[in-house]
Amino acid sequence: MYPARRALAALVAASSLLLASACARSAAASPESGARSGEARRVASLAPATTSILVELGAGDLLVAADTWSRLPDSGRDVPRLDMLRPDAELLLSLAPDVVFASSMTRDGQGHDPFAALSRAGVRVEYIRTSETLRDIEEDILLVAGAVGKREKGVEIARRMMREIAEIGEICASVPEWDRPLVVFEIAPAPAIYSFGRGVYLDELLSAAGARNAFAGETGWLATGAEAIVAANPDVILTNVDYLDDPVAEILSRPGWSAVNAVKNGRVYRIDNESSSQPAPAVSRALAQIARACHPELFDE
Repeated sequence: MYPARRALAALVAASSLLLASACARSAAASPESGARSGEARRVASLAPATTSILVELGAGDLLVAADTWSRLPDSGRDVPRLDMLRPDAELLLSLAPDVVFASSMTRDGQGHDPFAALSRAGVRVEYIRTSETLRDIEEDILLVAGAVGKREKGVEIARRMMREIAEIGEICASVPEWDRPLVVFEIAPAPAIYSFGRGVYLDELLSAAGARNAFAGETGWLATGAEAIVAANPDVILTNVDYLDDPVAEILSRPGWSAVNAVKNGRVYRIDNESSSQPAPAVSRALAQIARACHPELFDE
């Protein structure tokens, strides 16, 4: 049970449960929501990535509720925490938010709109699908910023994120295809290993970092196993697992992995979980770490 629980934690923290891939991306509230117009002053965020965007915007003080997976600054005030997959709609209504940002996983996991009562009461409800691309993240930043009256700040953050990604991508573009390392990026460790294929923003980051995804033949977030990784024989293994004391040492010590190129050559690296596990502005910082791990020779100071 422990590994399964940890794997779920990794996936939810990344806002990327497999069911999300089946949903159409929609940032707009439902037509019948009766959403309030104007600038929101009381905000509920039931998606970790949205909370990260709000904090980056300097709008964390507007939060009246957040989900249990969201990370708030240590200096932030305490707010009620709700289960993003099974939210308490009555509690949320009692907090009188102007807008509720929720992951599409919340609605699709329950098979109905759990916030219909809030919409009928005039609360703006925004269901946002897990971002699959960097452009999706940019759009989410602008949506959230506009809702809380920080449009200009949102444009600034989005432009900075995309500029930083482009700058690193330009450096790594000089690496010829034959010299691009084959990479496995673990978001949950053994025995319940999770990674990703195409159609995931992290796959875009690998490409921008001048690397090749070992699971590029797959699509979306995926459960894999030791045999598949050993067979792929990656040149580099990345991990953003943050609930083991030393996830790099755990990978290096796995039985039967000593012949894997990444293990044999000591090319196993830890990538910051907070910046890589959420489709939010900090992904540009994650890219910097990924690029340095894959091509340290390009970033020697």
